[in-house]
Amino acid sequence: MQKVYRLSLMCVWLCLAVSCRSGQRAAPIDVPSSAMQLAAEEASSDQLFSVDESLPPNWWSLFGDAQLTGFVETALIKSPNLQATRAKIMRAAANADSMRAALYPNIFWGADVLRQKLSKTGLTSAFTQTAATPPSGSPPSATQLPVAGGLAGLPVYYSQYETEFTLNFDFDIWGKNKNMFRAAMGQLRANMADDAFSRLQLGISVAKVYYQLQVFYQRAAVAKALVDNQNMQLNLNRQRVQQNLDTHQTIFRSQANLTNFKKSLLQLQGQITVAEYQLKTLLAGNFDEEICNIQISEQALPKVPLPQNLPLHLIAHRPDITAQLWLIQSAGKQIKAAQAGFYPDFNIVALIGLQSLRLDKLFEGRSSYFSVDPALTLPVFDGGKLIANLHNSEVNYDLAILQYNQLVLNAVGEVLTDIAVLRNAEQQRLVLKENLEYQANLVELAKLRIAHHVGSEFDFLVNEATLLQVQDLELEALGDTLQAILSLIQALGGGYDTCYGET
Repeated sequence: MQKVYRLSLMCVWLCLAVSCRSGQRAAPIDVPSSAMQLAAEEASSDQLFSVDESLPPNWWSLFGDAQLTGFVETALIKSPNLQATRAKIMRAAANADSMRAALYPNIFWGADVLRQKLSKTGLTSAFTQTAATPPSGSPPSATQLPVAGGLAGLPVYYSQYETEFTLNFDFDIWGKNKNMFRAAMGQLRANMADDAFSRLQLGISVAKVYYQLQVFYQRAAVAKALVDNQNMQLNLNRQRVQQNLDTHQTIFRSQANLTNFKKSLLQLQGQITVAEYQLKTLLAGNFDEEICNIQISEQALPKVPLPQNLPLHLIAHRPDITAQLWLIQSAGKQIKAAQAGFYPDFNIVALIGLQSLRLDKLFEGRSSYFSVDPALTLPVFDGGKLIANLHNSEVNYDLAILQYNQLVLNAVGEVLTDIAVLRNAEQQRLVLKENLEYQANLVELAKLRIAHHVGSEFDFLVNEATLLQVQDLELEALGDTLQAILSLIQALGGGYDTCYGET
């Protein structure tokens, strides 16, 4: 009957273990390759893209700006956030080392000295008195020693000296410890990829604020020129009114325009102050850093490398996606480790040492002792803990895959959106650049008319004001193009490269 009962427990255990694996697992999503390849082919004809090339790891070198390079490298070294991510890597590495230690035998050495006093009236005293008293009618044995309130031959006060080596080893037949170690290594590599993603985000943030600031500098100069232009127009209108050549309405109109341009100048100056503080904050609080005003132009626009196989490149060169792939692999190893918990566990504990009541006899051969304790442990009933642990591991695996699917969708959407935004921003800039050339020709013609006394200074100022407004719009479009380029570099992974594979 007892054997039947044990077999029924074993059958229940096996059925539960098998039923835990019957649920459907989440599956990784397929990358929409056709849409990405089509976008890459359409962009290949634009001057802003370089087809069949890859981004360099130091992507900021594409802009050829020494000041930007210095700012990005400073931020990558001094950023507290990046220092925190590196600390997380070190913590994950320590955890992996801890998991790896379970794969090897654990050997310990110990030594101790025990000083003890036995009770003269306690249980040991009664026992030793009985043991020391010979049976009735028999002579005392030669091996029976006098008792002084303790065990036979043992004094009331005594010291025991001991030293030993202990070996503990889990055979890990089912790979539980090995899979836990691999899961920890997956976490470590995920943290390393997260660090790369944080570096990319920080570098892109520095570059975006930097070029935004440079555009603000140039737009502020244009706004100052517009204010000066409106002041000159206002003075001319006042002269015309004094000579009865115009009405006061023109003065009021010039004053209103001057007020609007002054407001625009003040707004740009405020944006410059905010952007400078933002950039210096990204530089890890170096608020005394000098920021030079450079004259950016279309020569500052680099060609963005587009790889030949854009979908495959996106999966392999996005650090956030790579981190999620490592987390998926880690979750898979945790499932295997949870499954191994259903199987018997074999381990051995061995002990060898020396023990003596006299220190000078401790290292003699007769003071040695040892023990070997091989053990087998089989879970029979744990209240559902193993099954719950397995289900939890499976859910974590599904969540990791679903998060990966969302990351892939987001990444594809970012790349397609940024390519479209960049192409549109560049087209707008080219239209404004063409208009700027027309306005510049009109200003030159106005100068020639003045030189030949067939035009007025007022006409020249009006054409110059229009030229400055178009120039401001062209600078704004240039800034939008730079921001779109940086967003696309981030969407493409910023030159990150990895050798993702099985741990």
